[in-house]
Amino acid sequence: MHRLKELDVLRGFAALNVMLYHYTSRYFEIFQIQNQPNFEWYFGHHGVELFFMISGFVIFMSLQNVTNIKEFILKRAIRLYPAYWICILITLFISVIYNIPRSDDFSSFQILMNFTMIQGIFEIPNIDGVYWSLLPELFFYILMGTLYYLNFLKNIKIIAIIWLSWMILNKSGLFPFGEYFLNLKYGMFFLAGIFFYNLKFNKGSFVDHLIVLSCLFTAIYVNGETYNLIIYPIWFATFYLFIGGKLSYFNWAPLLFLGSISYPLYLLHQNIGYALITYLYSYLPNYFIVISSTSLMMFLLAWLVIKYLENPLSLFLKHKFLSNLNLSKKSKISTDLDHFSHKNVLEKSR
Repeated sequence: MHRLKELDVLRGFAALNVMLYHYTSRYFEIFQIQNQPNFEWYFGHHGVELFFMISGFVIFMSLQNVTNIKEFILKRAIRLYPAYWICILITLFISVIYNIPRSDDFSSFQILMNFTMIQGIFEIPNIDGVYWSLLPELFFYILMGTLYYLNFLKNIKIIAIIWLSWMILNKSGLFPFGEYFLNLKYGMFFLAGIFFYNLKFNKGSFVDHLIVLSCLFTAIYVNGETYNLIIYPIWFATFYLFIGGKLSYFNWAPLLFLGSISYPLYLLHQNIGYALITYLYSYLPNYFIVISSTSLMMFLLAWLVIKYLENPLSLFLKHKFLSNLNLSKKSKISTDLDHFSHKNVLEKSR
């Protein structure tokens, strides 16, 4: 199975949306700054939901290409945690050196809990606000791993109907249980990714289309802001273009590069970016120049993390923990969509 570069483009687009939201809208809201730029990308925070749809697609595909639950757990852990730990350390270091605005005085216990990625369960504050979205990802991984282990993935359509119904009942107040741990606020996006995978690779049926549309309507109902009537259909339409092979036109080197650095970019950009904007604006009183410069610096930092820290550490961990597993031929093929060779991207851009 060849690599789906369009997913890297979507990842990069999602990360860019979230970053622009923080830099053009959220920053000025947090710090009560009146002199705002003319450009405000308020809807960019919905890039997170696009990330969730991508995760649903990728995780379901990954489960078709592993031999056992141990392999799945190790691959997910190696994918998530090395970059996360590195980005926490960088954020903490820069917070101390440059006194990042809004940086709380975290206790040693709170810092250690942040390294687990489950600090939100215990209402421990995140070192960086963007970390909140990693917990829904973890809950989804646990759910899918459990379904795989119990051999229930063959009943994914029935599970989807039950899950969506639970979301609607929970929102209606008729069954107010499990919203947090069962991903009842965002689970429909992960589900949509699963059924988009079915439509692309498993010759999905009319029922798969119905479930995708049910995910869309459930998302609009559960997350009831008016503008979601526009944003969510755009994300779902984008995925339909993807499974129909219509996004290959956007496989440009710059967009693929953004996709390759999207995970550390997402983890690093908020607090460090706020510090850079505050610092640069004292010398360059033009927000367009300041935000553009900050974005470029964050791209560079994310690339450095990928090239010199995350990739070497991930390769070491894969060699140590995965080399002795009895991997199937399918899992040896390059089907892991979580990593993209920045080297190939740079070569294409030359």
